[in-house]
Amino acid sequence: MIRAIAITATLLPLIGCISAPVRDRDSSTPPPTSDVGRFVADMQPWTFRAAPGREYRTPNSIIRTTSTDRKILERLPPFVELSILHYQSDLVRLPRPKKPIETYFFQTRSQWASMTDALMGDRAPVYLSIERGGYAYNHIGVFFDLGPRDSFVICAHEGWHQYAHSTFESPMPVWLDEGVACVMEGFKWDPQFPDHPRFHPWANIERFDQLRRASSSGSLMPIHSLVTLRPQDLIARGTNSGSTQPAALVYYAQAWALIHFLREGEGGIYRSGFETLLQDCAAGTFTQRLQGQDLRQFNTRRVGAQTLLAYMPEGTTLSQLDTEYQRFIRQIVGVGGRNAIVAGESPIQ
Repeated sequence: MIRAIAITATLLPLIGCISAPVRDRDSSTPPPTSDVGRFVADMQPWTFRAAPGREYRTPNSIIRTTSTDRKILERLPPFVELSILHYQSDLVRLPRPKKPIETYFFQTRSQWASMTDALMGDRAPVYLSIERGGYAYNHIGVFFDLGPRDSFVICAHEGWHQYAHSTFESPMPVWLDEGVACVMEGFKWDPQFPDHPRFHPWANIERFDQLRRASSSGSLMPIHSLVTLRPQDLIARGTNSGSTQPAALVYYAQAWALIHFLREGEGGIYRSGFETLLQDCAAGTFTQRLQGQDLRQFNTRRVGAQTLLAYMPEGTTLSQLDTEYQRFIRQIVGVGGRNAIVAGESPIQ
C-alpha cells in the first residue's frame, strides 16, 4: 500500500506468467451449495457491464464477483472474512477494520480492466500493465481469476493492504507492509472443511523457492537494501546484477523472510519490538518513536533504516542484524527446509 495514493500491485512468483484473459465459463453454473451462510449475512444479485454476478456481505467485508465458478463462489466469502480475522490476530492483536473491506473478483481480465479504468481514471494505465495479479486501492481490492490457488493468494496478500489502510492510523514502512502481506499469503485448505482456509505463515512454497534460488545464486540483498528500497524501485531494474533472479521478486521473498526472522530469529529476541512496531502503526504512534531522526525518507517514500532500528534492542546495528538475518536465511533454505514449508511448519529447529 503506497500511502500517498494507497495503491499496491503484487507480483506473483509464478512460472509462465503470460498475459492472457481467463476464458469465460458456462454462465449456467449453479450457485454455491456449501455452508457459506456461516459467513454471509446477505447475498444479492449484482451486475457489472451487463455481466451477472453476486454481492456478498460478511461481518467485515463486501464482495462483488462475476465469477460463475462454483468453487470460487463457495470459497471466496469465507476466505475473505477469515483472512480479515487472521490479520487481526496472527502476528499480534490488532483492531477490527473501521469500515467494510471491499473486494471485486472478476471472472475475466477484460472485466477487471474495465473496472480498473473506471476506478483509477488517469492512473489506470499503470495498473493495466499488470499481467497477472491485482491491486489494492485504499480499502478496495480488485482481482481477476488466476486459478484455484493463486486467486486466493492474491486475495490474501492484497487483503492485508486493504485491512491496514482501513484500520491503521499511521502509514507502515514499505518493508513491513509488504513483508507482512507475503506472510499472510500462507494457507492450506482445511481437510475437514475443504472450502475454509487454515492459515500457516510458513506455508508459502513460492516465496521459499524464490528465496532459495536467490541464496544459491548469491543474489540476496542486505537488510539495508530491504529497508531503503521499494518494490517499484526494482521492477524497472528487472534482474539483480549478475543474476537471472527478478529483483522485485527477490525483494518480496526476502521481506517474507525478514518478518519470520524478526519473529523467530536469534531465539525470538526481536519479536517484542516487531509486535510493538505493528501496534504503533495501528495506533498512530509510530512516528513518535522516530522523533529526533531524519524522517525525510520515510515521509516521502516510507523507507529508512530507522524504521527498523528504532524497535530493536538498544545498541543493535544494521550490520549485526544483517549478519544474523543472512545466517537465518541459510538455515531455513538448508536441508529439510522445503519439507517443513510444504507442511506449513517452521524450518527453524
